[in-house]
Amino acid sequence: MKSILNTEKNETIVNLLTSIFLLHPELAAVQLDSNTKTIKLKYFVEKSKGIEEKLKTAINLWKSYLDLKKVGKYVIKIDHSLLDNYVMFEVSRDLNTFHLGEFNFVVEMGKGLGFNYLSDEYSELLDFIEVDEQQVNILLENTKKNIYQKVFAFREEGRVVIAN
Repeated sequence: MKSILNTEKNETIVNLLTSIFLLHPELAAVQLDSNTKTIKLKYFVEKSKGIEEKLKTAINLWKSYLDLKKVGKYVIKIDHSLLDNYVMFEVSRDLNTFHLGEFNFVVEMGKGLGFNYLSDEYSELLDFIEVDEQQVNILLENTKKNIYQKVFAFREEGRVVIAN
C-alpha cells in the first residue's frame, strides 16, 4: 500500500512539473523542496546593459505584485549569475504562498524590463499542446501538501527531465 501512495505522489509531481514546462516555455528549471518548503525557478536571459539594476527592479515589482495579491507573509529571493552570453536568474519562493499566476507575472515583468528569455528551441511545438491551467493549479495544491523530498526538473533537447 505504501508503494502505491508513493507512486501516486511521484505521478502528481511529474505531471505538475511537466505541465508547468508546457505552459511556460521561458522557464529553464524548477526545484521543489519539501524540507525547506521552497520552490526555485531558473530563467536564462540574454546579457544586456544594466541587468543588475533590472533585477533589483524585478524584486521590487514582484514584492509589489505579491502585496497587491494579498498573499500574506511570503519569502522571495532573486539571485543571478553572469555567464558568457547570458544571465541565469534564480527565484526562490516559499511553497506555501506560491501560486501559478507568478509564472505569467515573471515573464511579463521581464519582457517589460527588456529581458530576452532564452527558451527551448523546441518551444514552437508547444503551440499544438493544450494544458488545462486549472488542473495544473490542483496539482500544485496537492504537491504543496504531499511532497517529502527535493524534486528538480529542467529542459533538455525538447524534453522535460525530472530528478530527485
